[in-house]
Amino acid sequence: MVRYSLLADIDLCIGCYACEVACKQENNIPVGPKWIRVNKVGPKRVGGKLKMYFVPVHCAHCGKPPCIDACPEKAISKRSDGIVLINSELCIGCKKCIEVCPLGAIQFNPEKGVAEKCTLCVHRVTQGLLPSCVKHCPTGALYFGDPNNFTAKIQEKSVRVILESKL
Repeated sequence: MVRYSLLADIDLCIGCYACEVACKQENNIPVGPKWIRVNKVGPKRVGGKLKMYFVPVHCAHCGKPPCIDACPEKAISKRSDGIVLINSELCIGCKKCIEVCPLGAIQFNPEKGVAEKCTLCVHRVTQGLLPSCVKHCPTGALYFGDPNNFTAKIQEKSVRVILESKL
């Protein structure tokens, strides 16, 4: 069975916020809530130089999501492919899932009165398309797919960085 996840490479993220905009447009999210957000870290001094990083934060679609057990209405479920979804018809807006999310990825939609979060654009994925945030990232900082394949991407990147540093 295929398992899906999203990984952000902070070395490639330039803080353009294209992922945030693409997500909001794709999922018709109102002003306020963000299913993916880019946090700015810095500037701070690293090795005598000023550095700034941008860190995309989104639902991790956890292996054992604490939000599922926290929901008194059983409105949150995990599909066999790893995608965690909130059923807005069952959600009563109690925000208990928001309180237990370790990443702060679950947001309250005041217009609908329910909790919402990244769905990995399940409506796109089932059609063989990439999530909108991944599709619109100009630097390729967002990886989507089977998390077991991320290890290969990270190792490949590490080898490339080592080789470039020796040139």
